[in-house]
Amino acid sequence: MTEQGLTIGDMLKMMRDPLGAPFFPPALQALLVATWVLHIFFVTLALGASLFSIYAFWQQRDERARQLGRLSARLTPNALGLGIVTGIAPLLFVQTIYDPLWYTANALTGFWSVSFIFVVMGGYSLAYFFYLKGSQDRRLLFTAVISFVLLFFAGWIMHVLHGVSIRPEGWMTWYMPDGVIDTRGVTFHAYNIPRLLFLLPLQAGLSLAVVLQFSAWYLRRRGDEPAFLDWVAELGRRLGVIVSPLYALAGLGWALTEGPEFGVTLVALPLVALGAGLSGYFLWLKGKQHGPQAVLIWLAGLLVVAIVREVIRVASLARFGYSVANYPYTIDWGSVIVFAVTTVVGLAIITYLALVIYQAYATREGHISPRVERLGKVAVGMLGAWFGFFLLVGLYTLIVLN
Repeated sequence: MTEQGLTIGDMLKMMRDPLGAPFFPPALQALLVATWVLHIFFVTLALGASLFSIYAFWQQRDERARQLGRLSARLTPNALGLGIVTGIAPLLFVQTIYDPLWYTANALTGFWSVSFIFVVMGGYSLAYFFYLKGSQDRRLLFTAVISFVLLFFAGWIMHVLHGVSIRPEGWMTWYMPDGVIDTRGVTFHAYNIPRLLFLLPLQAGLSLAVVLQFSAWYLRRRGDEPAFLDWVAELGRRLGVIVSPLYALAGLGWALTEGPEFGVTLVALPLVALGAGLSGYFLWLKGKQHGPQAVLIWLAGLLVVAIVREVIRVASLARFGYSVANYPYTIDWGSVIVFAVTTVVGLAIITYLALVIYQAYATREGHISPRVERLGKVAVGMLGAWFGFFLLVGLYTLIVLN
C-alpha cells in the first residue's frame, strides 16, 4: 500500500488508458498469444541460423557444413526481418491491454528500452553485411559473431522488460532505491535464467531443427543433391533429439522458479510434456522426412509456450486484482475496421511474397505460376488503394478539420 492508501491493484487500474480498449479485451488477449507464436518462431530461427553459420565457417572442415552455413547466413537476416514485422502485432496488443505494465517497465529500464532499437538495427545490419560480403569465403566472420551477440542481447532486454512488467510490487523499490529516485534506467531489475534459456537459445535450436527438416524436404523437390539433403535432414533431427530434453529441463526450471512466485507451479506439466513429446517426435523421425509436419508441430508447441507465458502473467496480476477481463472498453468501429482492413491487406502481401519465394526456389527455372502473379497484382493494388486512403484522410484532416 502506498502512502496515499492506494493498493498496487488500485494503482494499476488508475494507470489504465481512461478511454479503455477499442475492442473486447479478452479477444485482444487471444490475438496477443496467437501473434506472439509467429514472432518468437522467426526470432529464434534467426538466432539459430546465425549461430550455425558461425559454427560452420569457424570449423570449415566439412564442405557440407560450409554449404549449409552459407544458406544459414542468407536465412538469418530474412528470418530476423520477419521476426521484427511479426513482433509489431503482439506489441500493439500488449500496449492496449497491459499498458500500465508495458510503460512502467520501459520507464524503469529506459536506457535499455531506447537502446533496444539500435541494438536490433546493428544486429540486423551486420547479419546482412556478412551474408553479402563474407559468407562465400569466410571473410568478416567477426561481423556474424557481433551480430549474434547483439541479437541475443536484444532478447535479453525484452526478457528483462517482461520480468519487470509482471512484478509491480517491486516498481517503487526500483524507482526509489534507498529512498533516492533513480532515473537512469540502466539496471536489469528482474530476470529468470531458466526462462531465458528456455525461450531463446533452446527454442533457437528447435526452430533451426524443424527448418532444416523442412529445407531438406523442400529442396529435394527441385532436384538438389539427395546425399546433401539427407545429411541436412538428419542434422536437423539430431539437433532436435539433443535439444528437446534440455528444453524440458529448462521448462521445468522456469516453472519451479517463477511458478511458485505467482502460484502456478503446475505450468511445469505442459512445459515438460512438450519437451518430452518433441524428444519422441525427433526420435521417430529417424530415416524419415516430414518437413511441413515438423514445422506445424513446432508451431503448435510454441502456442503451448505462449499460453503458459500468458497464464503466468495473468496469475501475477491476479494477486493485485488486475484482470484483462475487467479492462474497460468502448468498441471503436473505426479503429476495428482500419485494423481489419490493414490485416487483410498485409496478409495478402505476405501470402504473395511467401508464394513467390516458395515457387521461385522450388524449381531450378524459378517459375512463378500465373495464379500467383494475379494474386500479386491484386495484393499490390489493395496496398496502393489503402495507402491512398490514408493519404486522403491525412489531407482531409489537415485541410478541412484544421
